[in-house]
Amino acid sequence: MNIKDLEYFVTVFDEKNFSNAAIQKNVSQPTITLAIKRLENEFGTVLFLRDHSHQRLEPTRQGQQLLVHARKMLAELDLAKKELTQIESGKVRLGLPPIIGNYYFPKISPALFRSQLINKIDTIEAGSAVLRQNLTKGDVDIALLGSLSPVIDQTLKVDLFAKSKFKIIVSNKNPLAQKDTINFIDLKGENFIVLDKGFVHEKALKEVSRHAHCRPKVVYLTSDIHILKSLVAENVGIGFLTESAIARTDQLHSLILLDKEQPTFYMSTAYRKSKILSYDEKSILDLVQKELTGPDN
Repeated sequence: MNIKDLEYFVTVFDEKNFSNAAIQKNVSQPTITLAIKRLENEFGTVLFLRDHSHQRLEPTRQGQQLLVHARKMLAELDLAKKELTQIESGKVRLGLPPIIGNYYFPKISPALFRSQLINKIDTIEAGSAVLRQNLTKGDVDIALLGSLSPVIDQTLKVDLFAKSKFKIIVSNKNPLAQKDTINFIDLKGENFIVLDKGFVHEKALKEVSRHAHCRPKVVYLTSDIHILKSLVAENVGIGFLTESAIARTDQLHSLILLDKEQPTFYMSTAYRKSKILSYDEKSILDLVQKELTGPDN
């Protein structure tokens, strides 16, 4: 079976037209037509029917079934190419979400330098949801992921290394700085400066507000945690952050939420179960677990 035939089949399925599929793949229409014919002969079935009234192709049930397997086969082949290229490069692509990258990667950097692993790493920064997709597609080898529940994925090997609660942060100039604890309902009417949808914080804030029956007054969204902290420090508004992102050196005051129903921020290492780990990759995973797992994290 020709892999190209499967690629053309998927394109025809998506376009429902031989001519459009040929344009998409930059080949002649007969090339596409012959590819479909070869597949039909291979499987001894009809994959498409012509709908002359709408001038389009309609996939048969057999065609729909083949599509499921074709997409999987092509995805696996693409993943194999990426993994073999990565092995040849000798580099480890390490995915880091902004908060974990800012506040946990510096903790393991000295150990990475001592073990001479730092030069083997190419860091890729993105939100945890994007990194999880990149792991699956083979664009990242290992990732540190943040989530609101333990990550359960049949394709990934996931190990928890830390978890933390969320806190309210306020300026030292804010009257709320006189408090150490607060109920979320008591923040009704306060201006919130929060991280945008690329962070799990947005979902966590929705969860807290839903349980408290209190919608926060969000006045500014940002993807930069440093901007968030600066605006809060200037008393422009208050913030909502995982305690793992709050440093002692921040000129901010943090409050513990008293609400019974609260989300937890889980931090884990993850890699594909199908991946044959190199010595360097095993060393990086062991180092992360050793340096970051513990009561102080």
